[in-house]
Amino acid sequence: MALIVQKYGGSSLADPDRIKRVARRVVEERKRGNQIVVVVSAMGDTTDRLVELAHQVCKHPPEREMDMLLSVGERISIALLAMAISDLGYEAISFTGSQVGIITDNRHTEARILEVRGLRIHEALESGKIVIVAGFQGVSINKEITTLGRGGSDTTALALAAALQAERCEFMKDVDGVYVAEPRLVPRPLLNKELSYDEMIEMANLGAGVLKTESVEIARYYKIKVGVGNTATGKVGTIITDRRHDTSAISGIVGQKGLVYVRFHSRDFRARNRLNLVMAERRIKVQSYLLHPEYVEFICQERFWPEIEQALQTVTAESSSPMPEAPDGASASSPGPGHSGPVFHRSGVGMVGIVGTGLNFNSEKATRVFQALEKSGINPEVLQVSDLRISWMMPEEQIDDTVRRLYGELIPERGEN
Repeated sequence: MALIVQKYGGSSLADPDRIKRVARRVVEERKRGNQIVVVVSAMGDTTDRLVELAHQVCKHPPEREMDMLLSVGERISIALLAMAISDLGYEAISFTGSQVGIITDNRHTEARILEVRGLRIHEALESGKIVIVAGFQGVSINKEITTLGRGGSDTTALALAAALQAERCEFMKDVDGVYVAEPRLVPRPLLNKELSYDEMIEMANLGAGVLKTESVEIARYYKIKVGVGNTATGKVGTIITDRRHDTSAISGIVGQKGLVYVRFHSRDFRARNRLNLVMAERRIKVQSYLLHPEYVEFICQERFWPEIEQALQTVTAESSSPMPEAPDGASASSPGPGHSGPVFHRSGVGMVGIVGTGLNFNSEKATRVFQALEKSGINPEVLQVSDLRISWMMPEEQIDDTVRRLYGELIPERGEN
């Protein structure tokens, strides 16, 4: 008897009919003789509506109270799904994150999982029950309700799969699997039948919304087999493991909008290091980071810009570096008293990336990418090349068209990858 962890997102649970469909899928897996643990998100746009409600009553809601509020969404889902499974004649039990012992640090709204105890899950499985767990939440070491931030339910699923030593973890969505490009942009894109953990992490870093980076990192560390499939059909279209057998294909052409380019001018290593430490403490996720003798430049989500400005205010090292010119399209902002140099930032940018094994500068695959860029008239900025990806910055209004054009140049065929 295998232990399977399944995760269902908000769109798969958006209304009572969809909840019933998920219940049927779970029961089908149980009928195969497997033990099932199901992790769920909040129904549809419940979380967004709760955030909106909070801001209607409070301009700056306290983070502790936001966690209390937002954790309600998943609790609704677990109870309704357990009821739907019960209606099909199978015994199910629902648990919150705290009830199954998902222990986190004390950071509200962006907590990190420290430990998964799972005693109550083991007891329920041994008694023959299907277990339903609320994703996105846990309890801190100070016994406070916490939430895990964006994509937190994915993290919950893989943390449970690791703690329970599950055979595999399946993410059931409204798509058949992980496509080479977003179906919204490219009609009938290629479906990846298999991906390596490293490829999926690169695609997630570049903005592919199928899985979050942190969750795939857990899978890679614990060597958990991951499947991505369609809730409607019950079929898993993409398998993610430690290696991909076919290394000749391009795995992803991914675009991400809503980024900001930041350049911090300083020759002082202490200033640079202090900036890195402050951003790490505030969990500011950086998409791209390049170190130059005169300055540091990085790209991150634009929503982090206010926090980055605050982080820069803590950097007080002095520098003898000359004042540079602002890059094209960038704005200079005052770094404040004691800063080691000016800060330039440029909003309204995005990134496009090509992901695949063997994309170093000298490879045939990389040559094809550069030829496609030249043919399409694309002038990449802040270009980065590694064995797994070629990525660059560009104005966000050009992202969608760039993905389409590159797909047409690099992936002319149809079918499966």
